[in-house]
Amino acid sequence: MPPPTTFEEIHVYEGVAERTGVRFKRNDVRRSDGCCRSLTELLRKARASGEGYFYLPVNAWPEETEKIELQKKWVVISSLPAA
Repeated sequence: MPPPTTFEEIHVYEGVAERTGVRFKRNDVRRSDGCCRSLTELLRKARASGEGYFYLPVNAWPEETEKIELQKKWVVISSLPAA
């Protein structure tokens, strides 16, 4: 499979990843530390480095998804209903 030729910019801030709508050619972002080959790689890099801009192949973002929460919310055990 040939490498993707178009990447989209993903902004990660406050534990949320969102598309910015800006697209780049592969040659413009391939040497960037934020360039990712997959959504899994983007999530790993975003968790490791925190906030910033990342570049993901256009077809790698899940369809009909506006944003992805990178941090799971804590659930306090005492707030769960008794069984």
